[in-house]
Amino acid sequence: MIENGIIDFDKVLYFTLKNSSIRGRFVKLDKAINSILKRHDYTLPVSLCLADALSSCCCIGSLLKFNGYFTIQASGKEKLKTMLADYSNNGEIRGYVNYDKNALNGIKKDASIDQLMHDGHLAFTAIESKSNKRYQGIIPVQKGSFSKCIDYYFKKSEQTNSEIICFSELSNKTYISSAILIQATPEELNDTSENQLNLFEEASLFLKSLNKSEVLSRQISMENILYKLFHSFEVRVQKEITIKDNCRCSLDRVKKTLLNISNAELDELTFSDGRLEVICEFCKNLTKFSRQDLFSIRKSINS
Repeated sequence: MIENGIIDFDKVLYFTLKNSSIRGRFVKLDKAINSILKRHDYTLPVSLCLADALSSCCCIGSLLKFNGYFTIQASGKEKLKTMLADYSNNGEIRGYVNYDKNALNGIKKDASIDQLMHDGHLAFTAIESKSNKRYQGIIPVQKGSFSKCIDYYFKKSEQTNSEIICFSELSNKTYISSAILIQATPEELNDTSENQLNLFEEASLFLKSLNKSEVLSRQISMENILYKLFHSFEVRVQKEITIKDNCRCSLDRVKKTLLNISNAELDELTFSDGRLEVICEFCKNLTKFSRQDLFSIRKSINS
């Protein structure tokens, strides 16, 4: 939809390059990313890092062949301690960051993830909803852009020819984030012809030629960007999924978490105004329980 010359985004496009066996994903986040970031009081470098993680998470998560979730979790010892980006295959995203605000004083607004974390690691986890089976790859944070971390993950963990670019910025008090991923499918990997081996390299060069202002433009449609990049490959958009900010927290989940608290620990908890406050890190939803509520929950579950 176009309003006042500005195009609505918040979607992931599934595309293929007809003259090759290359598939791709193109994500652009607008209202969804602003909804998430404006809920938290993160510094600009942290907000941009989470935006990169969320757009990348959408790209990779949309490759899943089963119903489930995909998460990118960053863990470090200093500055940025924990960052979690989460994508479900129905297009819902959420994310949060835990960091030392004082330790980031003076850091550049465009600081890369390795500058925000000391001795950090990234965990990429796919979770199948039905079986709760998990598939995980862990890599050290790479120097440079978030894209380099994703490329390293695919090279080391997936052993797949992949290329990704991701950009995020704050302009006129509004965030926008985007990522484009191309990946060689198994058909191309099994084709050893010189022509097929060169196709992915050529497509990668085209992708890396795209500049930040083009990718993040609010006046150029995603379809037009894809055509400009890959028209010689006869790029085809197969489908699109709407991306939305939605947290999976619920009262039942909170109750299950509280069941892990022993009676002794329960006695040591601090109750504000006679109630225990439980806040979701993702959506900041606040749930309050009295001491009697907690005992009643435990009794009802155990009975």
